[in-house]
Amino acid sequence: MERPFDVVIVGYITIDVNTMPWGVIENMLGGPPTYAGFTLDKLGKRVGIVSKVGTDFPEKFPLVYSRIGLDTEGIMTIGPETTTFENIYDEAGNREQKCKPITAKITPDDIPQIYKDAACFYISPVADEITPELVETLKSNGGKVMLDPQGLFRKVGNDGKVRVQHRDDLADFLANVDIVKLGLEELKAFAGEPKDALEKLRGMGPDIAIATRGGDRCVMVSKDGYLEIDPLKVEAKDLTGAGDVFGAAFIAKYMENEDPLDSAHYAMAAAGLKIRYKGPTGFPTDEEIREAMKTQ
Repeated sequence: MERPFDVVIVGYITIDVNTMPWGVIENMLGGPPTYAGFTLDKLGKRVGIVSKVGTDFPEKFPLVYSRIGLDTEGIMTIGPETTTFENIYDEAGNREQKCKPITAKITPDDIPQIYKDAACFYISPVADEITPELVETLKSNGGKVMLDPQGLFRKVGNDGKVRVQHRDDLADFLANVDIVKLGLEELKAFAGEPKDALEKLRGMGPDIAIATRGGDRCVMVSKDGYLEIDPLKVEAKDLTGAGDVFGAAFIAKYMENEDPLDSAHYAMAAAGLKIRYKGPTGFPTDEEIREAMKTQ
């Protein structure tokens, strides 16, 4: 039976202020529904979005998602303000974050009925907006579940500054996850070598555990063992959303061939092509990604 949606993305749409060494980009559309959603649209996937925004969102941005073909049935307006991040990057690509308002959590009751039979759920919280119960609910209908737990590791202080710290209850989330992908910042929350962290994560339930590390090699543990994947050599203009571009491209390719290594090569190429552009622009096509893979 063909499922109505290829991928449903779960996580906050955000308003981003990106401070780069070369200048500031203000009030950009951000969050996983933007970066993963636009990537998957370019790759020809049928995509739904589950997210919560504030009443300020329509005033700042039109609903560009539906205009390019993403389904917006699961976008809800809750409260006055949309979750907003200030992302401050240094010359090496390291990031400091501040988070101002945070929208209400996403619950199992927020999932539209038409999304529940999706082939895959890409869950990418940015500010601790999901629960283990939500992940369990999404997995219960048999689709693949990929989790980027970036927002589960973030603690927002009274000053708005985001600090990354370890989660003792991570196993509760990963028990119903097929693929988990960490970023460089979350990887630092684990002691020891990246391989040890990925083995530990895989032991909590997922078949595949991945860590992207900025401009360094991506590392992965799967049934094929421990693998490292080279990045593209590009001039990065904006790193924001690169992890979600990687995640979206990985799951798009993995749904087709269930080959972790090929999917990781594909995702690294996609992320490398995207970061050459500022903000939510420059998302690559399948043809562009496959051509770039020849240079890896």
